[in-house]
Amino acid sequence: MIPLILTMLFLYILRGRSGPVCGNSQFRNCFALLLGISVLLSSVARAQSPPVVGSPGLSADYYRGYFYDQASFFTTNTPAIRNRPVEQLNFAEAEDDNFYVGNVATYYAPNRPDEFSARFQGQLYVTTTGSYTFYLGSDDAAYLWLDNNPQPIAFNKGDSFPYREVTSTWTLTAGLHTLRVDYGEHGGSQGLVLQYSGPDMPKQLIPNGVLYNQMAAAIRPTLMHFDAVATNQQVALNWETAAEENCTGFVIQKSLDGKVFTDLLRQPGGATTMMARSYDAIDPVPANGWNYYRLQQLRSDRQPVYSPIKAVEIKPVELTVSIYPVPNNGTFYLNVQPGNVGTALLKLLDMSGRQVYQQEVSLANGSLQMIEPGMSTGIYMLKLTTSAGTFSRKISLGI
Repeated sequence: MIPLILTMLFLYILRGRSGPVCGNSQFRNCFALLLGISVLLSSVARAQSPPVVGSPGLSADYYRGYFYDQASFFTTNTPAIRNRPVEQLNFAEAEDDNFYVGNVATYYAPNRPDEFSARFQGQLYVTTTGSYTFYLGSDDAAYLWLDNNPQPIAFNKGDSFPYREVTSTWTLTAGLHTLRVDYGEHGGSQGLVLQYSGPDMPKQLIPNGVLYNQMAAAIRPTLMHFDAVATNQQVALNWETAAEENCTGFVIQKSLDGKVFTDLLRQPGGATTMMARSYDAIDPVPANGWNYYRLQQLRSDRQPVYSPIKAVEIKPVELTVSIYPVPNNGTFYLNVQPGNVGTALLKLLDMSGRQVYQQEVSLANGSLQMIEPGMSTGIYMLKLTTSAGTFSRKISLGI
């Protein structure tokens, strides 16, 4: 648009302003002036344009030969495979071609690749300022570089060891950090795994939702934060995106062991937008103990993108059951705290221990529940079984 406007302005000057301002003798000066203005305005327009949305994962270059722990290998040799997208560094130790390098490797035995190297690079988005521990596992050598540090922050040097893992702890601010991993396979089995842990985050693979394969800093990350916080025996979940691309929805997934996840709830996404969006959700009935949550972003143009896993501990609270009025006319009210124990099973037993009544009761939000058993006047044993435990008490009906 800016070049078009300047072109029209230039033609207008030539046609209607051929006098002293821009006569034939000053044509070159006018042209140079307009050209300079065009370049300046175009630069301003580029500077003001919003950053591109980050692409999940890392970028991988694969090389023939082993790098022998020399970073210069990757700048003095030409990659055989360039800029291959990699979702995350999760190449479990194996002897087959788990890196999918094909003829880039040397094969001393069928389907057992050796003698290749790789450089993985991009940016890591840290959602929360704090202390992070990185776990770099490899066979053979691997080096982890962060924020263009002149020295690697973690490394497994050499090729005379089996698969091993090294750790390194750093304090990182929220935001983008450049990340690079240099790797080489010399002989035998091969493997490369990069994990981390951090604030409210158990040890886990670094997910593709916080990795971006563009090296330039001027990108717009999708996920700004994902938080899970215990409150009143429930878990409040919230997340924010800086931009969304082809986003059809979000799925909150839950696990009790941090490994096997199931879908908890869904929310629609913002399709494609450069506007920030905020989301909230509740897990009304978390289990006592540790609960693990992650966010799955569904996209129409690619496989799902995942957030870091967040861990939340729910500490057991003693079950309090209130029954009133006493005495009553055979109908009574039930209130249970905490109010997140979900559905309970209420039973009435006569004094001989025989069950005479049963009812499922919803205890959501600690609301009062009216119970109308329609039993004969007398003394009964009430038993209430919930996810938080079992409560028993004698109760008088119609007395």
